[in-house]
Amino acid sequence: MTSDAEVDAGFSRSRGLIGQERILVNCAGIGGAFKTAGRDRETGEIRHYPLDRFERVIQVNLIGTFRCIAKSAAGMLALPPLEDGERGAIVNTASVAAQDGQIGQAAYSASKAGIVGITLVVARDLMDGGIRVNTILPGIFDTPLLQGAPERVKASLAASVPFPRRLGQPEEYAALAELMITNGYFNGESVRLDGAICMAPR
Repeated sequence: MTSDAEVDAGFSRSRGLIGQERILVNCAGIGGAFKTAGRDRETGEIRHYPLDRFERVIQVNLIGTFRCIAKSAAGMLALPPLEDGERGAIVNTASVAAQDGQIGQAAYSASKAGIVGITLVVARDLMDGGIRVNTILPGIFDTPLLQGAPERVKASLAASVPFPRRLGQPEEYAALAELMITNGYFNGESVRLDGAICMAPR
């Protein structure tokens, strides 16, 4: 996600197998938590967020997403339009942290808010080419990231969701992504998928 050459190589391999894509789903990302500034509990030393870590999260989550959008859209523009003039559809993945960031999530929240911030702009950039762009803001999902967590932790997270009181399922994300791809009037939107959760500070 942070390398032009590697992203180009990935698109080249894919296009060699299936041809130029009409659909791009951006869902790669990293996290990590670190307070903006604070005192170390063990040593008492005052520290601040390591800027290299902050930059890494922005590079992967935000710039990496935009890198893939730009490269995929450039390929889509070379395609003949479908009957309705559409050439492609792009779905990005942000997070509820874009709006409800928790303690230690400054970099993560900034990266995800950036994805939300570019969604309408990029949709407008690409409108004349017939390419639609939307973004999903998932809440707490039962993905491999959480599957290694203790059951009590997962149960506590699930209980924090207003309704349904459970973790989101990957199939539910996929269903919304599919709707954004197949509904030709869905464009420039950022949609929360989170069981109505409002994240607490920690």
